[in-house]
Amino acid sequence: MSVEERLYSLAAQLKMLEAYMNDLLAREDTIVRFIQDARLAMEAIRGLDSKEGDDLHTFMPIGVGVYVHARVSTKERLLVSVGSGIAIEKGRDDAIAYIETRVRELEGALVSIGNQKQELQARIESIRGEMNSIMQQMQQKQVQRG
Repeated sequence: MSVEERLYSLAAQLKMLEAYMNDLLAREDTIVRFIQDARLAMEAIRGLDSKEGDDLHTFMPIGVGVYVHARVSTKERLLVSVGSGIAIEKGRDDAIAYIETRVRELEGALVSIGNQKQELQARIESIRGEMNSIMQQMQQKQVQRG
């Protein structure tokens, strides 16, 4: 393989790795948002306390920034989405425990993505170093010829 071919090959690898890094960053951002939402949901569930027997008056979003007045008559049972369009009824403590489990899973995914990013960054730096070395060799050859 010629020097130029090697350089083009490294450039293609670098482009692919940078695209993968961008994908990891997007996934990481999505997971962080899910974790924040989960923590807000847990706080909201804990905040459902009011006087025994009283309904909780709140606003419910119906889309595009429009809300309606709503009354929550039961604060002890919640519907929790468990995936695939399926929701099950859980008590408040069970719902919080479920959310906490999901948060731990998401935090584990964040650690995994962090490790992948470190490995990927090391590989990107290695390729950049090799490309710089090749470019310097090519420049030295041009200076020697000229």
